Amino acid sequence: MDASRLDSCGWASFRTELFFEEPGRRARQVGPAALAIIEAFSPGRRVLELCCGGGALSIFLAKAGCQVTALDLSDPMLQAFRQSLANVDPQVRQRVTLVREDVCTFDLGQTFDFIILEDDCFGYLLTEQDQLACLTKVRRHLKSDGRFLLTNKTPGLEFAAPDYEYDPATRIITRPNDWTAVDANGEQTTIREGIERRRVFHLDELNSLLDRSDLDVLHRWGDLDRTPFQDPASQEYVFLMQAAPPQPQPEAGTSPD
Repeated sequence: MDASRLDSCGWASFRTELFFEEPGRRARQVGPAALAIIEAFSPGRRVLELCCGGGALSIFLAKAGCQVTALDLSDPMLQAFRQSLANVDPQVRQRVTLVREDVCTFDLGQTFDFIILEDDCFGYLLTEQDQLACLTKVRRHLKSDGRFLLTNKTPGLEFAAPDYEYDPATRIITRPNDWTAVDANGEQTTIREGIERRRVFHLDELNSLLDRSDLDVLHRWGDLDRTPFQDPASQEYVFLMQAAPPQPQPEAGTSPD
C-alpha cells in the first residue's frame, strides 16, 4: 500500500473539511443516476466503490439495498465516512464494509456485480503503469457478467478551468485548489489551499488502456444521466464496461496463425 500516491496527486495537501463544506460538493448528487445504471445493467447488488471518499454515494446505494464495499486510501476521508455512517440506520450500516487500500494493489478475495470509479479519481493516477494496475485489479474483481462504471474529465473540461500548469511530456495538469467557505451568516470567502494533479486523457488513449486491461466498453455516455457523448468540450467520459471474454486457446498440436 503506497500512501505517497496521495502526496503526488495533491490529495494530502488540503484540509478535508474544506472539501466537504464546499457548496459545489455539498450539492453534488450522483446517487440517483448511479443507482439507475445499476438497476438497468447490473446482474446484482454487490457493489464495490473505489476512491469512495466521504461515502455519500456508498451510503446512498446502501440505503437503496445494495451491499457495498467502499475502498479508499485516505485515512481522513475514511474517518469522515465513518462519522457519516454512524448517523444512519443500523441496517444500512450492516450493508457497508470500509476498506483502506490502494486502487492499484488491492486484493479483496471476492468479485462484485458492479464496480464504480467516478468523480475523476482515475485521473489522479499519474502514470500509465498505475492506470493499468488499477484497471487490472478492477478486471480481477469483476464477476464474469459484472459491470464497471468509470467517469473522467475530458481534455476540453480540464483545459477550460483557469490557472493551471501543464506538462505535455507527462500530460499532467497541476492547479491550485480554491475552496468556497460559507460562514454562519451565509457570507462566502475563497480559500486557496493545496494543489491537485491529474493526468489528461484523450479518448484514444483511454480506449487503449481499457483494451489492454481486457475490459470491453458496452456504453459511452457524456454524463451519468446517460446523455450520448457528443461534445468533449462540455461533457465527461462515462464508460460502462464488462470483462472481456477469455480468448479461445489453440487446440493441442496446433499453432495460432
